[in-house]
Amino acid sequence: MDLHMHTTASDGKLTPRELLLEAKARGVEYLAITDHDTVDGYLQAREEAKRLDLHLIPGIEWNTEGPEGELHILGYGIDIADPRLLHLMDKRQQERIEWIGEIVERCNRLGLEITQEECLARAQGSVIVRTHVAEALVERGYGRSPQAMFDAYLRKGSPAYVPRPSFSAREAIESTHEVGGIAILAHPGIYPFEVQLGNLLDYGIDGIEVYYPRHSLAEMAYWEREAKKHHLVRSGGSDFHGHGTRNPSPIGSVPIPVEAREWWTCCLFRQL
Repeated sequence: MDLHMHTTASDGKLTPRELLLEAKARGVEYLAITDHDTVDGYLQAREEAKRLDLHLIPGIEWNTEGPEGELHILGYGIDIADPRLLHLMDKRQQERIEWIGEIVERCNRLGLEITQEECLARAQGSVIVRTHVAEALVERGYGRSPQAMFDAYLRKGSPAYVPRPSFSAREAIESTHEVGGIAILAHPGIYPFEVQLGNLLDYGIDGIEVYYPRHSLAEMAYWEREAKKHHLVRSGGSDFHGHGTRNPSPIGSVPIPVEAREWWTCCLFRQL
């Protein structure tokens, strides 16, 4: 089981079909594609998943910025035909284009000559992310790797950083519920600030991504206790973006306890 993966529909390196083939080869039967602010990867993969006898549920990863900081909220089991979801995804993607335009302007003021068109071309019609800007910078010869460019210029607090358009964790949770999904706090152990779990509980968060490749054993134990204490769903996933990326953990490489897997197979996969 792997409930957190990305494809070329956002910032992953594998196409949806390539991702499914890799999952099949690694023996992963239950999975979710969770591209940033879009379900395009899922839409491209769902028929192929049936042919490969894989169980695939619709997922999405919302990038939020609000009073609780820059949090990621995973949505699962959402109704992909709901007009409210389609409207929100379109709105978020247009905001991303404008946001990247501001980042490009900051890069230009720093003497890093790139264009928004170059970054959009790297997205190839899919959701644009800061990684595409980093890749454009490398292509222009400003650095040796996208990760180095991301860390030097695009990460929060760096010279070309621009805050995301306002979309709070509360809005992400409520929007996910409105379209029939459950909302999970992604990778709580990697944020550079203390997660305000109490606020998220007030907003109706349904679960926590406890099992994650960059969580230490102590962090997994802590978040497992928090999930059990508040009767939250426990999830896990590799956050695979592709080999050689900044999130290279292989598909299915994160162990998820049997009792947590059983909830997903019984309560979500079999309902869809």
